[in-house]
Amino acid sequence: MDETTRKEIRRVAAQTLRDAGLTEPPLPVGALLDHLQLYRDYYDLSDPGFLDRAKYKLRIQGRRLVDILNNVRLQAVLLFDEGRICIDENLPKIKHPWASCHETGHRILIWHKPFFYGDSAETLDPAWQEELEQEANYAAARLLFLGDRFTIDARDVQPTVTGLKALAKRYGTSLTTTLRRYVEQGPDIPMAMLVSTPAWQPQPADQMHRWRHFVPSPQFARMFAHVAAETLREFVDKEAEYRRGGPVADFGLGLVDERGDRHEFRAWSFNNQHYLLTLFVEERRIIETRMVVDSKALSQAMGRK
Repeated sequence: MDETTRKEIRRVAAQTLRDAGLTEPPLPVGALLDHLQLYRDYYDLSDPGFLDRAKYKLRIQGRRLVDILNNVRLQAVLLFDEGRICIDENLPKIKHPWASCHETGHRILIWHKPFFYGDSAETLDPAWQEELEQEANYAAARLLFLGDRFTIDARDVQPTVTGLKALAKRYGTSLTTTLRRYVEQGPDIPMAMLVSTPAWQPQPADQMHRWRHFVPSPQFARMFAHVAAETLREFVDKEAEYRRGGPVADFGLGLVDERGDRHEFRAWSFNNQHYLLTLFVEERRIIETRMVVDSKALSQAMGRK
């Protein structure tokens, strides 16, 4: 997603929130949907009865639902022409706001509408579908976290699990969603978020790696581009203690940046009973002393000796 698209999504989301008069956390999702004349229903999206009624007419980004059911697990669906959002009733309640805002994102981004009807070379292109999902996710974050309001609040919160849980409570969001937003839009320091499967659990079939999501802050991405998610996951697995839920690790580690300077990081890992959520935060930089010497002058000096 390029910056021009991000800027337009920020503008649309801000305008939507302003028109709805929604400025204080947590976002009243019901009020937002009422403003947009969107209706929300709950279904078992794997129920054959529901699917029989909807799958042949419903299209998601130009593809009939019946054509993709075997490849994805639906959590929410936007029936664009009906102005209705269908959410899987089996989805944990804490995730309902995000699912609602994601589908709302499709609705308010007017260039998404054509992708919900008919098939064309673009709508059938997987790259376009992935791009639309990224845009809807970005819009969802701007809505759910009230634009720049979260960024202002996040910069007043210490980067610890305790601080993040307080933010999650204030915004009515899951710890995973809050952590991601905090790393992307919070304090301007090197940070990273890792969501990984605990070492004591089998790797899910739909997961390519032992880790599921890796999100670096802008500074981390610039300074530690060579640091792989798998490297951080190995640190977590080494330090994490078995626990069904709650904090499982608190440890320090050293990382070397692109210039060769060493940085000390602190990591906190929390088990949400499905995955380990780990926050890596820079504590201090140890700058190496470097001396630039003219090789010719050094050779002459050595010769005089």
